[in-house]
Amino acid sequence: MAETSKSYDNSRKALNDQINAISGDLAAQQNRINAQYAQQGKNLDNQRNWQAQASSMAASRNGGSFGGSSEIANKKYYQQAFVPAVTQMQTNQANDLSSAESQANQNRLSLQQTLAQLNDEANKYALQRYDAAVQAEKDEAYRQQQLALQKQQLAAQQAANDWWTKYLSSSSSSTPGYAYRSNGSGGLNFYNTATGNNVRFGTYYANHGGDYTTNDLLGAVQKIFGRGSDEYKELSAAAQLGYKFGQNTGSNYASTGNNILDRLGLKIYK
Repeated sequence: MAETSKSYDNSRKALNDQINAISGDLAAQQNRINAQYAQQGKNLDNQRNWQAQASSMAASRNGGSFGGSSEIANKKYYQQAFVPAVTQMQTNQANDLSSAESQANQNRLSLQQTLAQLNDEANKYALQRYDAAVQAEKDEAYRQQQLALQKQQLAAQQAANDWWTKYLSSSSSSTPGYAYRSNGSGGLNFYNTATGNNVRFGTYYANHGGDYTTNDLLGAVQKIFGRGSDEYKELSAAAQLGYKFGQNTGSNYASTGNNILDRLGLKIYK
């Protein structure tokens, strides 16, 4: 937000300068209005004085006294012309001053609203940039995760190929000592070829040179059980969580609480 806000500093300063200038502009306009009406007041005073002189001169020419008809004429002018003119002038002045102040307030409010909208726009843009950056980080993390998974899958595939080439010559191992065969129910039975006794996969795997490294074990499981098997999915999931594998057979066997691991004769640990 701080970074984005900088790009709006010039516009924000321009608006603030206009807002700060309103009071000074209003004062100058008020001074002009007051000066204008002060001049009008002087003009009215001059007109009144001229009217008084004219009345006195007219009364003198007509033989009237200086204070009689002249005073009556002046009073009539004062009441019927001068006072209404002054009153109207004062009303106009008050209206002009009020209008100037109202216009200044409207201008100030408009500029303040524009400034608020500018700040809202800056904040909105900053949040959009932030959300985009966060999403980009998530996308990159997901991409790296997928790359790591692909590497693991490729390594497992290569290990499976290596296992197949190194240890197995057919879909059913004939290596002396231990072999496996279908149990007729879609599963496999691992057994001792000498005694015919069933053993767990862990015993078979160890006796075929398995070293229990993750890729080697997953390669063997993939080739023997298949990539879509529950056995491969379970061990692959454990590998992705960082678990390592070991043999869990014979006199050292202890249940792990996991049916697949126990059936295979395997254990996991960090």
